[in-house]
Amino acid sequence: MEKYLPLALIIASIINMVYNKADPCKGSVLYFLENKMKFFLESIKKFKYIWILVIVFAAMIYIANETRLGREEIVYPEALDEVVATVEGQDITLRDFAVYVAHEEAVVQEQAIVYDEEDTRKYWSVRTKEGFVNQVARNEAMSMAIHDELFYQLSLELELTLTEEELKELENDVNDFWLDLVDEGKDTRLGITREDVYNTMKKIACAEKAQFIYAGMNGVDFSDYDYAKEEFLEFLSNYEYEVNEKVLNRIDFGDVTLTHE
Repeated sequence: MEKYLPLALIIASIINMVYNKADPCKGSVLYFLENKMKFFLESIKKFKYIWILVIVFAAMIYIANETRLGREEIVYPEALDEVVATVEGQDITLRDFAVYVAHEEAVVQEQAIVYDEEDTRKYWSVRTKEGFVNQVARNEAMSMAIHDELFYQLSLELELTLTEEELKELENDVNDFWLDLVDEGKDTRLGITREDVYNTMKKIACAEKAQFIYAGMNGVDFSDYDYAKEEFLEFLSNYEYEVNEKVLNRIDFGDVTLTHE
């Protein structure tokens, strides 16, 4: 029993100190232990506050970076492999989307010239009931891309192929489109090749063929399944698709292929 006496005295002293608020004698073992414990607890508190500050600071940096990236305009040629949308598991990259960007900017630019020939850029920031012109153009281009991708997938299911005549027509369309891009330097601003244009326009041709057949199967006109029509939107509701807003909203429509000089 005697060997447990020192331990019993220490425990008794601690209990006495707690209940009677007695201070341990300076230089005693209890005094040493108490000070070490205080130092240890204070260190934990300090480190806890430091870690909280580190976490908060890291979160602030992350949010600021995400905000900056969300506002930073995409340099199109440097981001061709970025995914802008996914339809039924199939990615649409900016490379695939480039033809739609060029087409929609050309269409809207004709309206901009009518609006103000001296300053066409002004029209792109005009507000309409659907939103600013550049935002509307961006959404229109995306709607067309999703429409074509979905009907292209249908063409694969139906095992449709282009005839020799259709392939010749495709070649002519690609040549015309590509030459227009090159003449105005738009191919450089987009960073795409003729092969990229051909691949996208071939998919569009296959999609149009599938749309024509599907419309006939449902007893309606081809145009009833255009991207903005009610029949197509109902058709679209049966499929899964997702738009990558973080990428799409950083495309500065009106300033990708145009210079407004």
